[in-house]
Amino acid sequence: MARPPKKQEKCPKCGGKAVPICYGYPPVELMKEAEKGNVVLGGCIVGGNDPKWSCKKCRHEWGKV
Repeated sequence: MARPPKKQEKCPKCGGKAVPICYGYPPVELMKEAEKGNVVLGGCIVGGNDPKWSCKKCRHEWGKV
């Protein structure tokens, strides 16, 4: 399972707060962070073009894992 990046990003589209997208089967702690809005769960299947960040405001996704 990928751990969330530590550096905070801003959305390149709207400037809103971005949160990391985490892939893999999430442990309970990560599910709680997702419920708080601190991360986005990206699912268990990871492909070659999966985004790294998600904007909390406009939901734009960007970057590469």
